[in-house]
Amino acid sequence: MKWTTAILSLGFIASNVQAAPAAGLDLFKLKISSSVKELDGQYLASNASKLGVYRGEDVAPVRVYQTSSEKKGCTQLHTYPVGIVDHAIALVGSGGLMTLSEMVNPSGTKPGDGLAMEWDTFRVSNSRLTNDGKGTWIAFPTTKNSWSVKWTDGSAFMTTDYMPVEIVMEAAGEGRYNSE
Repeated sequence: MKWTTAILSLGFIASNVQAAPAAGLDLFKLKISSSVKELDGQYLASNASKLGVYRGEDVAPVRVYQTSSEKKGCTQLHTYPVGIVDHAIALVGSGGLMTLSEMVNPSGTKPGDGLAMEWDTFRVSNSRLTNDGKGTWIAFPTTKNSWSVKWTDGSAFMTTDYMPVEIVMEAAGEGRYNSE
């Protein structure tokens, strides 16, 4: 009987905490800026944890919010809505070419053998998103008129079908913790 009272008390506290007002989050969508007409103005979406431009598929644009990074001048981008498990945007890859991905619990995730992962090294300047290292965003065509987005430092061996792009962080309103 004692433990029943304890559980009911915790339930009452939890319901009151959930009903309390939460701090707002400035949300952003990630938009492609490119000289290629079919890419310019398109929003990035997540499909099987890879970020890119997906046409003809039922995927909504990814919404992110910024948090500070321990690395000076850098930021982290976490996906919204906020859940029990942290989801963040990361670069995953090797050999000078990294794929823009959505990671589950990035602080506790270790990349596979030979892979690097960066999730706390983004920089935002004049609404443009870059990585902390030297390099540029590029987009590769994939199936069904879609495009995958990657970061390259220029040292990677690549096919020549890529297009240079920029990623613009566009305001997407305000979100609240656990409201969706």
